[in-house]
Amino acid sequence: MKYTAENIEAMLSLTKEGKREFLDNLYEFLNSNRLTALDYQRIKILSTAPICPRCRCEHVTKAGVHNGRQVYKCKKCKYQFRETAKSLVYHMHKYPLMLDYLKCMLEGKSLRACAKEVGISLPTSFRWRHKILSAIQGLEGGISFSGITEADELLMQYSEKGRRYKSLEEKEQAMKTVHPNVAVLVMTDREGNLLFKHTGENRVQNSQIKEELKRRVSENNLICFKPNDEFKQAVMESSSKKILVRGKTKGLTVYSVKIAEKKINNFLVWMTKFRGVATKYLQNYLMWFVVINKYLKANVEADIGRLLNLSSHDRWAWERYWRLMKLKY
Repeated sequence: MKYTAENIEAMLSLTKEGKREFLDNLYEFLNSNRLTALDYQRIKILSTAPICPRCRCEHVTKAGVHNGRQVYKCKKCKYQFRETAKSLVYHMHKYPLMLDYLKCMLEGKSLRACAKEVGISLPTSFRWRHKILSAIQGLEGGISFSGITEADELLMQYSEKGRRYKSLEEKEQAMKTVHPNVAVLVMTDREGNLLFKHTGENRVQNSQIKEELKRRVSENNLICFKPNDEFKQAVMESSSKKILVRGKTKGLTVYSVKIAEKKINNFLVWMTKFRGVATKYLQNYLMWFVVINKYLKANVEADIGRLLNLSSHDRWAWERYWRLMKLKY
């Protein structure tokens, strides 16, 4: 199937219900037409104007086709790039296997099990998982809350799981180092919107809470929070209505943080299957949990198309992934 401006436009003009139905059947559609994750990434890229990945300039021209992919040239910096540059499938040689990998990932299989079933190496399985998770990070900026909104924090242990040491001395020094807890801000409302955000060390700070409230809530929200000094100061300065929740609430109390506490417990249970996660990768897993709760339907075949669509939204996904891989302990 050849993608044209007409059928891409038809996809973009679907109603909300039509888009849901399209995504539910996307995996079957791609398989029946022998299309890959790369083909779908092209749809997402072609639905917007091409942008130079080097200087972010929109003044680009077509410069031929290479291996079936459109090549562009930037008028400003003269850089040549393919249509899928810096996207999820950038530098991915075995992209025809990506749909099978998404299926294994949604079935909750380990990195080793995914690698064995799909037919890739364990390092490739690790890289693919974090490319997908880095791609969905772009969704975090669009999370907002309505109505009654609950705010809480989660403290987790610092981890350097998987770290390779250059020497015995470096390992001994790392083992002696005592790290503070890792702080995660948790916000949710009664509409299913959810935010888990790694904010740094020790506790969530007043300035961080104020920044998130400014971006994600309005004066029409009612914020429920526990008597924590940092939260109290930040929420009190917000224009939203607020409720200070003291002690444990019994029964179905309207003004409480019970939903936030339940989400935190669900997250901790879900994390046990990974047997620990390195702190530098923590935000990827936090966003994965948010996507599972907010966007997916617990139906593997329908969710493959949904996760592929979410991963293909960010045209700079590879850059976010590469920055993460370059982080040093």
